[in-house]
Order: sequence, then structure tokens, then C-alpha cells
Amino acid sequence: MLGSIGGAALGLINPIGPCWVAREVYGPTNPRWLEFREWMLNDAPSWFRNLYVNYGERIAKFISNKPRVKSIIRKWMNTKIK
Repeated sequence: MLGSIGGAALGLINPIGPCWVAREVYGPTNPRWLEFREWMLNDAPSWFRNLYVNYGERIAKFISNKPRVKSIIRKWMNTKIK
């Protein structure tokens, strides 16, 4: 429940939420990035969530022109969502 409250609070600050990497990896029109966002905000270990929130935007920019890296990250992200 606290994860949902925290996720809601983050959503109020930024309606897109902190999910830059997932949007970069899946594309902004693919709903899978929302599924990963849900996992990250509610089920991910706190150390991962903190890293993602603090460094995700920079990582997304870095991988934006690296399709092979995005493919590897996408495969990992797919293991985290239902």
C-alpha cells in the first residue's frame, strides 16, 4: 500500500513519473513502459527504485541512440512485468 501511495505522490509531481528508461526502451506509445513503471514504483527493491529515480533520465539520454543496449535492457525489463 505504501508503494501505491508513493507512486501516486510521484505521479502528482510528474504525471509521466520517473520512467525515462522504460519509455526510451519500449517507446512512448507502447503500454509495456507503463507496466514496468508500475513494477518499479510498487514492487522493485528500494535500492533499484532510488537508482532509477536519480539516474534514469541520464541513462535514457545515453542509450537513446544505442539500439543494442536498449534491446538488452528491454529483455531484462520484460522479466519484471507480467
